[in-house]
Amino acid sequence: MLGKLLKYEFRATGRSMLPVLGVMTLLVALANVSVRVLDKNIGGFLAVLFGLIIFATVIAVIAAEIMPIVVMVTRFYRNLLGGEGYLMHTLPASVHSLVWSKLIVSCVWMLLTNLVIFLLGGLSALHLGDLSLGQIMAGFPSSAEIRAALEQMGVGGGDVTLLLVEMALIVVLVQLVTCLHFYAAMSLGHMFTRHKGLFSVLFFLGFSYLFSAIFSSFGVSQLSNEVFGTVETALDSIRLAQFILGESIGATLIQGVVFYIATVLGLKKGLNLA
Repeated sequence: MLGKLLKYEFRATGRSMLPVLGVMTLLVALANVSVRVLDKNIGGFLAVLFGLIIFATVIAVIAAEIMPIVVMVTRFYRNLLGGEGYLMHTLPASVHSLVWSKLIVSCVWMLLTNLVIFLLGGLSALHLGDLSLGQIMAGFPSSAEIRAALEQMGVGGGDVTLLLVEMALIVVLVQLVTCLHFYAAMSLGHMFTRHKGLFSVLFFLGFSYLFSAIFSSFGVSQLSNEVFGTVETALDSIRLAQFILGESIGATLIQGVVFYIATVLGLKKGLNLA
């Protein structure tokens, strides 16, 4: 059932996300042309037009960053907490499947949007700098040279691999927990008969303050100093980064578990669709 829910969710959210990404891509291409034309010191109507295109591109990139969050919140509200909730909760699917379908799709759109923005930014830099990808890659050392340099510093391939895995994991976890933060607040807020939106906002702010207070009291940097002492070598720096990322992953997982439990309990036990 989860597969069918994912298919339906991607189709529904794609109607909003794909046009936004398409418009942003088109505007970035036009902005690149506009910058090149403006470099020729043209004036008059064309200068104003190309300036407006660049301004619209900036707005489009900001809108593309915000859009996944807007789609995530509205889909969860309409599908599970609003009028469509009566139908969705009668489907032969568990609450866990309903939540995970929303969660996976929202996370994919967030990651995809950031990836598209990153790639467009890189391609724009190459285009405006009159550089080719081959020229850029030629400036980087080969894999053999990188391995030799790491071995000379006493850094093993396993240490680098672990660091990269932790970095990728924290990126994905942050997206998931961001979604669950909204889901938990809305699910708990809709347990009340009146002022559901207000209670949802209060739960969101309450969760933010609670976890901020809890994790700030532990002092990650202080704990890192106690564990590692003085960082002297490249290996020490990588091990320190691994430690900090590991702690961040643990803290993010704790938040995710709390938010997920709150979301499921709110949908199972106290949901008020009236």
